[in-house]
Amino acid sequence: MVAVMSGIRVLEVASWTYVPVASGVLAEWGADVVKIEHPDTGDPQRGLVTSGLVPEGAVAHMVELPNRGKRSVGLDLKSEQGHALLLRLAARSDVFLTNVLPAARRALRIDVADIRAVNPDIVYARGSAHGPRGAEADSGGYDNTSFWARSGAADTASTPELDHPLSQPGAAFGDVLAGLTLAGGISAALLHRERTGEALTVDGSLLSTGAWAVGATLAAAAAHGVERIPRYAPADAPNSLVNSYRTSDGRHVSLVMLQSDRFWPELTAALGAP
Repeated sequence: MVAVMSGIRVLEVASWTYVPVASGVLAEWGADVVKIEHPDTGDPQRGLVTSGLVPEGAVAHMVELPNRGKRSVGLDLKSEQGHALLLRLAARSDVFLTNVLPAARRALRIDVADIRAVNPDIVYARGSAHGPRGAEADSGGYDNTSFWARSGAADTASTPELDHPLSQPGAAFGDVLAGLTLAGGISAALLHRERTGEALTVDGSLLSTGAWAVGATLAAAAAHGVERIPRYAPADAPNSLVNSYRTSDGRHVSLVMLQSDRFWPELTAALGAP
């Protein structure tokens, strides 16, 4: 793969999965990423082994997933020495990336103005649960709530016969998608800086990424003035070629043929029932 981000320096003050995935993608693309962690506790994701989510003595996959390819340094940002060292790193970086909540950013003196004071040309990127504006801008959240539940994805994926909404397909499902999106936003900001000399502030959120993920459903509901787009059980699917069927050996086959008239003859021939 071409190292398209070679020469780009990224400074990360973030934890858990969502925002660290963004700089992890940039590292995959060749960027030099330095992750700042607390010198004693580190990224709280390292503690998942104590909760049973990561087997003791095994590979800490939930740490490796968003952080592979990075360098890490422990700094106490509440101390004058630690803060001064952070600013020295920021002064030579192209991107500053964080998911620290607004009040904590101000208290730690790592907000936009603080970082731009030592590096006016830095791209400042923030990942949050609900975005930088509105009543919930200061509140945190995880992908299973802000991305999956709040966006409507859980409701859309849950069939009517269930008495509960489905959870995400797997751990960090929304985090990874939102991190990929944030990495794209940072890349666009770097291109803009190269073309114009202007350093942008980039914002992404779990909720906005979830809204994009169910964008077709939201658009349809708005266009047709309905609260919910119809959901169909397999037996009631309006197009029999966009459906799942149980096979004779107990598995399932998923068909996605939007043009049923076009694909029906080929399908019946493949099934041996022309």
